[in-house]
Amino acid sequence: MYGKKLMRAATVTLCLVSLHALAAQDFSALSMQELTQLKPNEMGEDDRNAFRAEMQKRSASMSSTEKEEFRNQMREQKKSQGGGQGMQERGGMGRRH
Repeated sequence: MYGKKLMRAATVTLCLVSLHALAAQDFSALSMQELTQLKPNEMGEDDRNAFRAEMQKRSASMSSTEKEEFRNQMREQKKSQGGGQGMQERGGMGRRH
């Protein structure tokens, strides 16, 4: 009897953990700063879609000034992370002239 209850509890727990792993993350509780620090290219497809939807929802309520400030912040963040460099600059396979 004790073994059946333990197995049932373990099965329910495993199912709940599996469902959580399959569900897209909820980004609504994160601040804008926290969102901008995330890397969508390192997320699964469901999380990436949820991230994009949250960003679109938030940008819809921004003023044009806020949107411009946000774009500038994102550009600066990419520069500081080494983003925006061409393939040739990183030793990629681009043609050299």
